[in-house]
Amino acid sequence: MPVTCNKKPPDKEGGLPKQVGNKTECGLLGLVLDLKRDYQTIRNQIPEEKLYKVYTFNSVRKSMSTVIKLPDGSFRMYSKGASEIVLKKCTRILNETGEPRVFRPRDRDEMVKKVIEPMACDGLRTICVGYRDFPADPEPNWEDENNILADLTAICVVGIEDPVRPEGIEGNFQC
Repeated sequence: MPVTCNKKPPDKEGGLPKQVGNKTECGLLGLVLDLKRDYQTIRNQIPEEKLYKVYTFNSVRKSMSTVIKLPDGSFRMYSKGASEIVLKKCTRILNETGEPRVFRPRDRDEMVKKVIEPMACDGLRTICVGYRDFPADPEPNWEDENNILADLTAICVVGIEDPVRPEGIEGNFQC
């Protein structure tokens, strides 16, 4: 996905590098670093100009998605956005070994109660990250967003510290 967060050198010697840019992007990249992974390798392999299709964030969809073309000619779309919206589009979820399994409505309800609501009550904004694979042939109709942005596999839900936005004050959760 296009990334709008970059590392700046530390302010003082021995300090930690700073991340500047979009808070969501910086939070997700911070998670990658905490997992001891180097996202720069992926950025180098798939620079922005190599992204096949991008569905930019908008306030109606409350998500954004990026399609990349895989070496075998097939496609993978990564999506991220408001957890309550993106999770509704997920029909599978990765299990503890990274294998997809069926994601039922009752699983979603349980995730909301046990994961999303506690994070929201701690003042975190929750983001769901998911993906969907498409065959090379026939190539999907990328303009048919309703069908493209569906049938996702959930990868994770993360909580990000973020100042409350005015539209978020009314909130959906009782803490």
